[in-house]
Amino acid sequence: MFDFKFNKAFYKEAELLKIVPVPRSTFYSWQCEWISKGNDPKLMGKILVKGTSTVFWDGAIYLNWLYENKFNMETKYTYEAEDKKKAVLVITKLTQQQKE
Repeated sequence: MFDFKFNKAFYKEAELLKIVPVPRSTFYSWQCEWISKGNDPKLMGKILVKGTSTVFWDGAIYLNWLYENKFNMETKYTYEAEDKKKAVLVITKLTQQQKE
């Protein structure tokens, strides 16, 4: 589990991606991959507001998902190694920011 202190409980997507610097295309790709495997995006931290199209993200859940499912993943294929590399860069950057 990766420990990072967030300022708010929930973030809109753009806000989350400013804090957790994952490229938007990668962010969507990882969501699609997760859902295609039959998993619920709520487990990634996605929060849908009933009756609206508003989506929020729980930063702590998303970061833990990233750490568990991308940073620590076993790689077999080149694209998996690339995903892991991106996750390692994100976690490394957040670790450095937290130390500052």
